[in-house]
Amino acid sequence: MNNTDSIQTDEEKTKIYTIKTQVGKEQNTADMINSRAAKSKIKIPSILVTPELRGYLFIEAYDKERIKEMIKTISYARNILEGDIPLEQIKHFLVPASAVAKISEGDVVEMVSGPFRGETAKVTHIDDTKEEITVELFESVVPIPITVRGEQVRVIKRKEDEKKKEEKKE
Repeated sequence: MNNTDSIQTDEEKTKIYTIKTQVGKEQNTADMINSRAAKSKIKIPSILVTPELRGYLFIEAYDKERIKEMIKTISYARNILEGDIPLEQIKHFLVPASAVAKISEGDVVEMVSGPFRGETAKVTHIDDTKEEITVELFESVVPIPITVRGEQVRVIKRKEDEKKKEEKKE
């Protein structure tokens, strides 16, 4: 019973802090913080670096003052922002984005990997659950539907963009 009580009090003490870093050096900063924390035996349960938020990283720690002292010697770390961040504000960074979320039917895509690499195609169907899309290659003699993973394509032209251009012409 005493073990669970001590674990709960430890979890209540952790807070999430934002550290401002040099843009593009977020991962290096996180690695340096992690290695220095291990050497100085500072407990840091987690560090979050997200590509959507450049120049910042989030750190879960028990003692803000010890973190401040530690990042003073890290060249890429600028400073620690005042206040702590509630978990609800950064929860959306923790959920992985779907590979097909930004692709829609009718988009023109380029194959970036696989046997059809470099080919352009039109998206005909999207399977969100499997994160796969079905495309028809432009350069093929007979339009054969090919199913590929969402990570294997890059959107070149959106169907929505073509509609906007047509509306401007009229």
